[in-house]
Amino acid sequence: MNESGLHEHDPEIVNKMLGQKEGWVYMLACLKSYLENGVSDLRASLIH
Repeated sequence: MNESGLHEHDPEIVNKMLGQKEGWVYMLACLKSYLENGVSDLRASLIH
């Protein structure tokens, strides 16, 4: 898996990377719940 669309000379790269990190943390937590407990009723709206 490759993350794309980030450019090293972008002055906002740190903020963009932090946003991406939060998305990945949420996605991996959902995947863990699905794999370990069969939870499949997850919604992005649970995080504000």
